[in-house]
Amino acid sequence: MGQHYLDPVQYLLGKDETGPVSVELDAPQQHYDAVGSWRRITYTYEDGCQIILDGENRDQDAAYIEGPHGKIYRGFRSDIKDMEKLIDSLPDPEPQITTFSESVLTRKKFALNESNGHRSCSVVNLGIIALRLGRNLKFDPVKQQFIDDEGADRLIDPPMRDPWRI
Repeated sequence: MGQHYLDPVQYLLGKDETGPVSVELDAPQQHYDAVGSWRRITYTYEDGCQIILDGENRDQDAAYIEGPHGKIYRGFRSDIKDMEKLIDSLPDPEPQITTFSESVLTRKKFALNESNGHRSCSVVNLGIIALRLGRNLKFDPVKQQFIDDEGADRLIDPPMRDPWRI
C-alpha cells in the first residue's frame, strides 16, 4: 500500500521522474523475511527535498508539507501568509488523462502510468532494503543502483525462491 500513499506525494513534489538519493533509517533490525515497523525513514532527493515517514507518530504536530515559504499542517492549516491568495495565483496543473480507455484510444499517457508507479514503488522498496540491511543507503536514481553497495544492489532484483519461476 505504501506506493499508493507515496504516489501523490511524488507528484506534488514534482518527483515523478526521479527518486531519492539517500535513505536514512531509524528502525530495529528485523528478520530478512519480516515486514516490521520502523521509527523513522527519511528519503532525501538530490535537491534536498525530503519525505519523512514517521512510523511512531512522534511528530504529531509536524507539518505535512514544508517549503521555503512556510508549512502546511493537518486539516490544511498553514503558517503561509495569504495562502488562499497564493493558491489562487498559481497556474492550474496541466490536464491529465484519468480514464484508461481514453488513454488507449488517444495513445496519450495515462495519469497513473507505469513510470510513475515504478518510481513510487521504488521509494517503498528502497525503504524495505534499508530495513532488511539495518542501515542507511545512498542511491543513484538515474542508474537505479545503490552507490558502492553490492549487498544492497543484490536486493534490487533478488532471485526467486523455488519452485517459483518467470
